[in-house]
Amino acid sequence: MRAFSIFSNYLVLFSILVGIILSGGLGYSFYQNETQAIESDFRRDVDDKAAALERELLINLEVLYAVKGLFNSSDDVNEAEFKQLASSFLVRHQNIQALEWIPRVSLEQRDKYEQQRRKFYPDFEFTEREFQGSMIRATDRKEYFPVYYVEPMEGNEVAFGFDLASNPKRDKILKKSRDLDLALATASITLVQEVSNQKGFLMFMPIYLGDPNTLIKRREQLTGFVLGVYRIGDMFETAIRYTGAQGINLKLIDNTSISAEQLYSSYATEQHQDKTQLKLIYNKPLSRFGGRQWTLVATPSLGYIAERRSLLPFISCAFGVLFVLLAGAYISAIIRRSSLIKVEVEARTQDLNEAKLELEQLSHTDSLTKIANRRKFDDKFEKEWQRAVRSKTSLSLIMIDIDNFKQFNDHYGHLAGDQCLRDVAKSLQSTMSRNTDLVARYGGEEFVILLPNTNEPALLADKCLINVEKLRIPHEPSSVSEYVTISIGVISTSPTYNSDPLALSAKVDKLLYLAKDLGKNRVCVDEPIIIPNGDVIDFKSPNK
Repeated sequence: MRAFSIFSNYLVLFSILVGIILSGGLGYSFYQNETQAIESDFRRDVDDKAAALERELLINLEVLYAVKGLFNSSDDVNEAEFKQLASSFLVRHQNIQALEWIPRVSLEQRDKYEQQRRKFYPDFEFTEREFQGSMIRATDRKEYFPVYYVEPMEGNEVAFGFDLASNPKRDKILKKSRDLDLALATASITLVQEVSNQKGFLMFMPIYLGDPNTLIKRREQLTGFVLGVYRIGDMFETAIRYTGAQGINLKLIDNTSISAEQLYSSYATEQHQDKTQLKLIYNKPLSRFGGRQWTLVATPSLGYIAERRSLLPFISCAFGVLFVLLAGAYISAIIRRSSLIKVEVEARTQDLNEAKLELEQLSHTDSLTKIANRRKFDDKFEKEWQRAVRSKTSLSLIMIDIDNFKQFNDHYGHLAGDQCLRDVAKSLQSTMSRNTDLVARYGGEEFVILLPNTNEPALLADKCLINVEKLRIPHEPSSVSEYVTISIGVISTSPTYNSDPLALSAKVDKLLYLAKDLGKNRVCVDEPIIIPNGDVIDFKSPNK
């Protein structure tokens, strides 16, 4: 009996110890679940703020379109008309520092334009900034793009008459905006007129005579640019002012160039961040605006986290410990506890099985592009191959590679490269029209499309080629195009029991590299045709 009592005491003590550990684990589990809920709420709140900022950017861009409409409707817009329209917009859009008209002026027209403005502004002349920073009279050049009308004039006197073509960076954006007929934004500038010296940016919108639809016509028929000077800080604060959640520290980062640049921060100085804050940091890329790629970097404040924390994890842990201490005195409590543990184990087993199924699903998805990965493709290819053998149907493969992607990464940075991969994957996915078709990331910048029982895979490949180019993702280092392009290999077969699937994969891979060797941005099929940018030419494939 004594031995049994000692055994019972040890058993009770052991049970109490196990119970305390389990109670702490339960409280920790509740704490982790609560953290995940906070993270989900935080991302949703940041998404709302990002959407509000994107809307604010578009609203302010509409102002330039309205001013552009004034110049499109009249061949000779005078200063009074410009000021009347511009001032009406500036009253409603406090985020805009100034609206300006930048005409295209040739060297022969310079004296005429300067004389016209001197009737109202005696000291007016075309100016440029010398290397020491002071403004001087612009030197003679083939053409000028001076600030001719500006509203408001107060605070912008230094810019009045400044020739934007004298600045190489501004001149490059002007020419790019002219050639593409797109509103383009500059990198950030410091608005010295502002007391806070907040950052801003310039947005150029080209104005043409008529409606030119070719590059040469756009260069010939350009009359000038409507220019907006925007205050980033004011625009940011206006956008998020009416979003619900508070206590979120935000940074706006420009990732367009190789090195990222901070455009705005909602807090003045860097703050110490604990592990929970670092874990919840969220990078939200915004839609491309004026050719720029901005990212919203959000961190929750300690107040934001504390507001959403509850006492449930601590209360559950405390009550668990108390229950174990009380139950430790009774053998019946040990039995009940064992039963509860068994139920909990079963519940956890079910959770693990569900998590296993979810993990298996995630293992077939590419984490970057959110489309099928190589593993999913291999499984699907094997199944479709066997099905095609049994049903005696065709099976087609399309192998795709992004042209000059290494140069793209080196020039724009890996964040832009990742975004490029996501955009291309989304374009390829949207091109497919059947549920049986599979688009997968094959590796790096390579994608593959599996098409069971398809009659015209070459036409679908050509559509993929066109749709990716329509994305108009800038690619300055490319030797093929100013935009991102792809090269494609296409092959079809009707497999038999004696066919080798690896041979099919190897052959389509050779066709892909043949397309790249022939100049890229084209489709190479295992039939005697090549389709470069939609044109058909005769070709005899060495792999046939």
